[in-house]
Amino acid sequence: MKNWMKLFLVWAAAFGLYAFARIEGSIVASTLWWSFFVLAAYWTIFMIYPVTAANVSRRVTTKRLVSGQTMDVQLQVERKYPFLVGIVTLEETPPPRLATSTNVIITPVDRFFRRTETVHYEIEQIHRGIHVFDRTVLHVRDVFGLFDRKRTLRLETVVEVSPAELPFDLPRDEQVGGRGEQYRRTRTYTEVANTTSGVREYAAGDRIGRIDWKASARRGNLMTKTFDQEQEKKLSLVFVPSTTAGHEEAFERSLSLLVGAIRQLERKNLPFELYVIEEQVRLFHLPDQSAEVGHYLLTATPEPEGRLVERVKRNLPQEVGNLILISPLETKWVREMMNETQGSYHLYTANEVTT
Repeated sequence: MKNWMKLFLVWAAAFGLYAFARIEGSIVASTLWWSFFVLAAYWTIFMIYPVTAANVSRRVTTKRLVSGQTMDVQLQVERKYPFLVGIVTLEETPPPRLATSTNVIITPVDRFFRRTETVHYEIEQIHRGIHVFDRTVLHVRDVFGLFDRKRTLRLETVVEVSPAELPFDLPRDEQVGGRGEQYRRTRTYTEVANTTSGVREYAAGDRIGRIDWKASARRGNLMTKTFDQEQEKKLSLVFVPSTTAGHEEAFERSLSLLVGAIRQLERKNLPFELYVIEEQVRLFHLPDQSAEVGHYLLTATPEPEGRLVERVKRNLPQEVGNLILISPLETKWVREMMNETQGSYHLYTANEVTT
């Protein structure tokens, strides 16, 4: 029933009691009439008084939001005009993709008079992404619970929830060969590409044990030395966001693996590139484009499965290097890409690591 209909019935009852008191003339009838008149006046004032006039602010108190954790939200309410009310609540509906449960969160406010009140509520198991709180509803009821008034306050708060970070072991001491050939060997990010022998003059700091004194004497104070020509191996992260329906959890875990890999490489101060194999392959140079990568991690969505070889051959450099491949699942398209394209792959999936 609408509030105005309730108020109409209240005053109809009040006039009925007044007529009964005038006709009856007893003290009981007069007492009933005056008691109900006070209630009708209170309810009328409650309906016309600005009881919902208030300032509300929202703040997320959790410092760094990561998927899977609990988010604490603080609401601060300040009434502008005092009035005797019964129950006051703040009602908020979480953004649709923030958590599994999207039920309305009802938070009671105590001592709702002319003062500032602060209330808290929590949302458990939050999900990755950029989420927007756009409104809150102030719900005020009278002391007897007969009338209630609501006011929707437009209050926007943008929340960024980053993917969780899973532990990631870089393939520092193990590697796979290109084109499907698999083997294990000691490997660092800078590897000796070839070894040549030459002749040069003796320089300060040369190790005495490596000098061929006889050959040096014959060549007139020259010496022979084995030169190790080192070729710096280029390190690239390749992320394949394709997965099938029903494997959204595997996609989220692969994003967490990607975050772990990026953090490990940043801790070692290693420059690297990130390739995201979507319909159009995206390239990020790190650490220069860290902000762009952070935005992608917040907004990434799974791609439908499809053939990957042509995209990789067309966009990835064909030079030899370390390629760390991260994918939600080890699908046939991923295996085909590892077998038919150049580069040394090290595959990480949401469930296991394949070398």
